[in-house]
Amino acid sequence: MQPLIRPLSIALLVGTALLGVGAMLHPILPHDPSMQLRMIAETWYFRPIHLAMLAGSALIILGIWTRALMAPPAPPLLAALALVSLGLCFNAIDIAFMASAGTQLASLAQAGHAEMGTLFDSLHRVGLMTARFGNVLIALGAIVLSWVERQDAMPWSSRLASIAGFVGLFCAVCFPEASLLILAAVTLMPGWQVATALRGMRLG
Repeated sequence: MQPLIRPLSIALLVGTALLGVGAMLHPILPHDPSMQLRMIAETWYFRPIHLAMLAGSALIILGIWTRALMAPPAPPLLAALALVSLGLCFNAIDIAFMASAGTQLASLAQAGHAEMGTLFDSLHRVGLMTARFGNVLIALGAIVLSWVERQDAMPWSSRLASIAGFVGLFCAVCFPEASLLILAAVTLMPGWQVATALRGMRLG
């Protein structure tokens, strides 16, 4: 029995909760960059929820490796977990941008600097493209995970990873960065994450 399985599983559950609650509390931003900055400035908890989402992302990146401790780790499993971890890192770049530069630009815009809207729009596009790339990596990792879980006779985990992988990949490739659908992979992965964490808790 691996002594790290339980703490890593707990980290995975807590990280999934933090990222999920942060995403649920995130305000729906309008299309206009100036209006986006106004909403950010008026939402007092905007920075805290993004910090919580960053913490959640870090815990998930740590916690998913509990899956590698449940059985002898084969190369496909390690590759899948590495892809998901890297994808989460890229996705977190956009979260970090909103927690730092996004809130600062919103404060400047509220103080009367109207040109901040154009600057915010340009920088945010980079963040969104980075998040899009990250979700492609997460989706590819999830597709490999679904194959690994199927080989290990874990049908439910395989199905959950497969949904996150194929739906996430389709959305990340086919929808523009302005659409929240590009985040489908990271949004659907909690199904597999919770199932894996609960399995780890039983084994630990």
